[in-house]
Amino acid sequence: MAAQTFLIVRSDDLVVLAIRWSGFEVRAGGSSALPLLVATDSRATMTVELPPQAILEQTTVSGFNTAGLVHSDSRLAGSGELEFAIPTGTEIELSAAGILKALADGRARLEPTSGIEIPWGLKVVPLARTQGADVVAGHTDDPVVAPGSGTVSLWSMPLRASDATPGDAGLELRPTFVSDGDIVAGGLFQRPPLDGWRNIIVTSSHDFSLPRATRMELTALGGSLSAAAKWPSDSWTHEMVLGRDQKVAVTARGTLWPFGFPAVYLDSTTREFLPVHNPQILGCVSGLLRRRILVITQPLLTGMRSPTFPFDEVEILGREFSLSGTAEPQDPHMFLPGGVLTPVQFPVRCRSGTTDIEFVLPLIFVSDMHPTPSAGVLAQWDPHATARIPGTRLDMVGAEHRPGDVLEVHALTFTGDRIGTGHHPEVVTFDAVLPALRSLLPGAQFDQPRTLRYAPQFRSLSGPMNSPASGPVNGPASDPVSGPDTDSERSAAVPDVPFLFEAPSGVPVSFTRNADRSGGLVAPRFSADGISRELGPVATSVLPGAPNLEAALSNAFSGATLFGFPLAALIDAALHPKPPAILHKRMGDALFTEVRWERLRLKAHKAFRARVTGPPPELDLFVGCVPAPSATGAPAVLEPVTSCTLMNFALALPPPPVAPLLKLSFDSVTFTRTAGRAPAVAVNGLKIEFAGALKLLQELQSQLEKLIGVRGPTTDVSTTGIAVGYEVGIPKAAAGMFVLQNVSGRVRVTVPFVEKPVTVALGFASRERPFALTVSAFGGGGYADIEIAGENEPRMEISLEFGAMLAIDFVVAKAEVHALGGVRFQRHPDGRTELEAFIRIGGSVELLGLVTVSVELRVSLTYLDDPPRLFGRATVVIELDLTLYSETVTVDSGTFELIGGSAPARQMRDLTVAERDASGFEAWQHYRKAFAP
Repeated sequence: MAAQTFLIVRSDDLVVLAIRWSGFEVRAGGSSALPLLVATDSRATMTVELPPQAILEQTTVSGFNTAGLVHSDSRLAGSGELEFAIPTGTEIELSAAGILKALADGRARLEPTSGIEIPWGLKVVPLARTQGADVVAGHTDDPVVAPGSGTVSLWSMPLRASDATPGDAGLELRPTFVSDGDIVAGGLFQRPPLDGWRNIIVTSSHDFSLPRATRMELTALGGSLSAAAKWPSDSWTHEMVLGRDQKVAVTARGTLWPFGFPAVYLDSTTREFLPVHNPQILGCVSGLLRRRILVITQPLLTGMRSPTFPFDEVEILGREFSLSGTAEPQDPHMFLPGGVLTPVQFPVRCRSGTTDIEFVLPLIFVSDMHPTPSAGVLAQWDPHATARIPGTRLDMVGAEHRPGDVLEVHALTFTGDRIGTGHHPEVVTFDAVLPALRSLLPGAQFDQPRTLRYAPQFRSLSGPMNSPASGPVNGPASDPVSGPDTDSERSAAVPDVPFLFEAPSGVPVSFTRNADRSGGLVAPRFSADGISRELGPVATSVLPGAPNLEAALSNAFSGATLFGFPLAALIDAALHPKPPAILHKRMGDALFTEVRWERLRLKAHKAFRARVTGPPPELDLFVGCVPAPSATGAPAVLEPVTSCTLMNFALALPPPPVAPLLKLSFDSVTFTRTAGRAPAVAVNGLKIEFAGALKLLQELQSQLEKLIGVRGPTTDVSTTGIAVGYEVGIPKAAAGMFVLQNVSGRVRVTVPFVEKPVTVALGFASRERPFALTVSAFGGGGYADIEIAGENEPRMEISLEFGAMLAIDFVVAKAEVHALGGVRFQRHPDGRTELEAFIRIGGSVELLGLVTVSVELRVSLTYLDDPPRLFGRATVVIELDLTLYSETVTVDSGTFELIGGSAPARQMRDLTVAERDASGFEAWQHYRKAFAP
């Protein structure tokens, strides 16, 4: 026979139950007129269906602000069923009291197929906590009336284990049903209690242990429940009276990623008297107040330094952080507090040695059940992963404290990694200003932070790298690590370049426009792609040991100069030199920038040569500070000093492989600059040597060197550079048949502060003021002007003129004859060479003052290269004066080419008017006819 459902309603004590049974027979009653139910089946059961036992109510995070009545939204739970197993042969009177009595009989056992929704959204099965015990009901069968007052108590059905003790029902609950989708946040409802936690409760109950219940009573108005559970990561406590939540608390233990602060996320709801802020109605209502907080159980972590985390201690500045009013997490086991739009900013302090920094940063709560945040949560956090700080000098390595380890950091971008059972932070990138470059080079670009990252070799180092200031490790537990075991071994394993610039192009470092800041003589220029512990910003391709160093030098130092020559071409790569060190240092309380490039060995390149004897060429550069002497014994004050010395080199002109005509040899050229003084350049041990066709100037060279030794140099300092030179008058000098007089000699070295090469100029007299030249009985003049400017083609201009003149006077007749000759050599800066030789022969005769005839012949030959050309010109000028008749005739051959006629002709000077005038030739013909026989 199909099971039938009957309703039991008793108004005295509000019994409202639906009853159905199975395995029973209805028989006539005995002494009672009511029929009996007799259990005839060994599987006889009686099922009780109760009205909803839980009510879901609106929660709030504060009091109520409303102009009307307070309205609290609510939802009823579903009905529940309790199935009791009834022993065979049990007789039950078919009445409310009889059925209730039978259910409260200790022999009626609650079956595990039962289920009741309490609290809201969870359908639980009451079970006995002790194995072998049964779950039984402990209600009364008749109404309970209070003595004297006659008050009838509300009927209830307490459930307890058969071995329960006073105050503890001895039950545990097995959740079997989850309902989270019926309530949508918004409107009156915020997210209700246990929202997001119900799945966790069911899963943890299945995986770890069932929640314990010390009280479970069911009534027609709702159930009362006291339950609690504690799992490895989570906990749950629930207090409910007559279907209404009184206190609900769920917690998750985890860490705040990436630093690993142990924390507890607490989501609690309590019933409190909440104020109603209504001008017309003053008072309060009993409502559910929900609070969500993060409690930090260990705010200070020490021993945190690792290869990619430059801090010894990390502290979160606070114990509790309220999350009420912020965005609700979808998963309370893993979330970004506050949500992606307005994440909570946690105050954090980090200590590196004796330096503290403070910043605010969103952190991710990660339950102990999860190793790391999920990709989705990380994607929410990544835009907030950078902490901005005031510029602070931080040791970013923490081993041996090398000069390049300390950087001026302005931002840190964090991530984390799991070590053992905890999280350990890492710095992915950091933004730093390079104070060394900022103080040396002008421009706002060096005031802007540059993004750097740790080199892969550095990141691969394992284990903590504790500095002497760090204490014992009490941070997250870590697994045993491999790699260097001691600090000294680990320090030795730190790569020379632990930091790399994030930008592929690196940081441009160029002194070509500010050579005075790098010692004047040398202007380094390179793109720094890393920071060396010993050298500061460097191009890693030119570090010692790099493959194909010579090609790397040429590529890295493109545009850099030394004494005007390409820097890369002068560096002897075979000796594996180090690049310049550019570091920001501390001495006492003072900070200063230091540039060192010591004993840099150089090699020959074009006009730059080594001296014939002595040590090879070298460069010494120092820019920094030195203690100033103190006569009073007070602490020395640091004074800035710049010194650059180029030693043991020569300049050959023209450059090899052409045989040199001139060679300038230097012991040293030194640029110095100190505080309160103008920059200075000193030239020491200058030797001048002429060769080849210029040996006739050798005596001038000797005389000039003697005078340089006793005459002080002149110095000219301007905003664009500094020049030091000697200009002296040289007495008469003889060179074979040549005698030179009234010669002024000059040597000048110019060191520019702008993007130009260093120049060396040598001269004897000038085109405007030539010296006097005598060759036997011939006299004349000349000058020499030579300039070498780095790798540019040298400029050379030399001119010599000599000749003789003779005049006689016989009273009735006077005569004069002359012969002059000369040569001028000029080499242009673009490499073109021009050589010009000329001769002038002429004379005049005057007879009785009546007739004067003069003849002048001019012949010149000019050689030009590029392409080679040799061309000449001849001009005859005849002047006739016959007292009453005077005429001048000019005959010009025009330009005639001897070599190079196929090449396009260079543009020559324009002919004079007389040269172009055809009437001159006609006059000559008229003259010939007049005297023709």
